[in-house]
Amino acid sequence: MMNQLASNRLALITGGSQGLGAALVAHYRAQGWVVREFSRSGQSDAHVSADFAEPDVAVMTLDAHFAEFATQPWDEVLLINNAGMLSPIAPLPQLQDAAIAANLNVNVMSAIRVIAAFMRRFQDVAATKTVVQISSGAALRGYGSWSLYCAGKAALEHFIRAVAVEQAGAVRPVVCISLDPDVMDTRMQAEIRGTSADDFPDVARFIARRDKLRTPESVAVYVAGVVASGPEGGARYDIEEAD
Repeated sequence: MMNQLASNRLALITGGSQGLGAALVAHYRAQGWVVREFSRSGQSDAHVSADFAEPDVAVMTLDAHFAEFATQPWDEVLLINNAGMLSPIAPLPQLQDAAIAANLNVNVMSAIRVIAAFMRRFQDVAATKTVVQISSGAALRGYGSWSLYCAGKAALEHFIRAVAVEQAGAVRPVVCISLDPDVMDTRMQAEIRGTSADDFPDVARFIARRDKLRTPESVAVYVAGVVASGPEGGARYDIEEAD
C-alpha cells in the first residue's frame, strides 16, 4: 500500500488529535504531505492509536510505523513531537507518585524515546530530516504548581541541544529544534482556567489572557514556516519573536 503513496514528503505528528497537533495534521495534509498522527483519540484516517503515558507500548507502535516508512524513497521527513500533558496542577507535596510518573512518562520518557526510535530508523535515509520538539515558556520560567510540566519542557530543550551537537557531525544529519508556540486557545488552556487559585495561584493571569490567545491554525502555519526555512540544529524558535 505504501508504495502507492504519491507524495514524497512525510510528516509524523504526536498528539495530533486536537489543538495544535490537529492543526498541524490539517495543514500538512492540505499541503499534500503523507501524514500520520499518533494519539489516544484521533478520528481521521491519518490516526494511529498511541497512549504516551505507556511508553513501552506507544514506542513499539510508532517504531513499527517508522520502520515501514523508512523503506520508502522520501525527499523530506518531519517528526513533530507535540504530545504532552500539563496535569497534575498542584504544589509538589500534594502530588501522588503515580501522577508524577504519568506526567513524566508523557512529557519526557515517551518524547525522548520517540525521537530515538525515529533516528534509528531514519538516520541513514537520504532525505531532508527535521525533528521539532514543541516546547513552552515553561521551559524557561518556573510556574508554581506546574513543577512537572516545567521540568519536562526544560529537559527536552536541553536534550534537543545535545542531540543537535551529535547530529552536526553525521553524514546524513537530522536537524533537531525546539519551538515555543506561545499561548493558544486549546483544551489545555481551558484546563488551566478551570484550576482553583489554591492549586494554581497564577490562574487569574491566564483567565485575563483568554481573549488574546493564538489560534492553533496560525501557530501551525508558523511551525511549517520554520521547518521550510531550513532551521538551525539545536536552536530554540519562539513565535513571539516573529511577531
